[in-house]
Amino acid sequence: MIALLLCAALATDLKLPESPAARAYAALEPATVPSVLPPEVLAAAYPKHWDAEQGWQAWSARLADLRGQREPTADQRAELALSALSQGRGEDAWQHLGALAAHPGHTAALLPYLLVGGPALDLADGALFAPALPPLAGDPAKRTLGLGVLERREWWLRGIEIGAARVDVRFAVDSSGLQLEFHHQSGGDARLRVVLPEPLDMEISSVYVDWEREPAPGGEHEVLLSPEVPVMEVHGSVRPVQRRWPNVAPLVLDARAHTLGFDVIVAESDVRKPRATGLALAIASATGLDARVRSANAPPAPGEPCGIALEFAAGPERARKLRQLLSTLEHYAAAR
Repeated sequence: MIALLLCAALATDLKLPESPAARAYAALEPATVPSVLPPEVLAAAYPKHWDAEQGWQAWSARLADLRGQREPTADQRAELALSALSQGRGEDAWQHLGALAAHPGHTAALLPYLLVGGPALDLADGALFAPALPPLAGDPAKRTLGLGVLERREWWLRGIEIGAARVDVRFAVDSSGLQLEFHHQSGGDARLRVVLPEPLDMEISSVYVDWEREPAPGGEHEVLLSPEVPVMEVHGSVRPVQRRWPNVAPLVLDARAHTLGFDVIVAESDVRKPRATGLALAIASATGLDARVRSANAPPAPGEPCGIALEFAAGPERARKLRQLLSTLEHYAAAR
């Protein structure tokens, strides 16, 4: 009964921008029952998945499938979508959902994760609200990052329950940044912990909740919903990131990559951690070339061959660089 009610709500109360994801959503019917995703697929939805070797091994296997031009099963496509979401690549996640038009049950199961950040649209009081960026009109693999331009788009989700409140939600992207609105329709007060997604080539510079500036732009922002405030707004201003690494992946890797592979450079304390060893495994799976982890404290000896260095030693850009590289790896593998 819960599944049927969920699908009935999705069939009437969600408006997505024109995109492959919107077309997959249009294939849903009121009687569509969300698929029950396997535990190993659901595990990919959460960031802690990437602190374990098995998480990276599973994603690397999906990259190898893409590079080998093996069409993912519906479960594997759902795993790719949830992996992209938990890696901070929401637009890639929507693209994977868009490929599930022939599997409406999987589409219905994935939608709550992309819209609110969890397995169900209705949320308890005090819950985390972490939406993905709205889907792009085109393929994320074909855009050029680093231009400081955001594509305008928005979605509406109407009639969800948050604690004692019934609300409509609008999430929009425009030239000024990110705009999240909660329109209180009925019921009482409710509280949320909102996390805004960061575009791959932007950083959130400031966040305002009900016109009050938050102390820090990142992390969670407490939002109080009340009948006395018909529309509660959360606005995130963004600014382009000044990069010191390439924004466009080459279609053909150079001779040094084919001969010597890649070196993932990290701090000595990170050499054996899954986010370093797993990244090297993912690079090898996506490219078919060697990749290894090196300590920034132990550079190659003079004359020792060195692969293409990917710098991931500690620094403020590391997390953002990692998200972009993971997106690039997936696109590269799929294009082989």
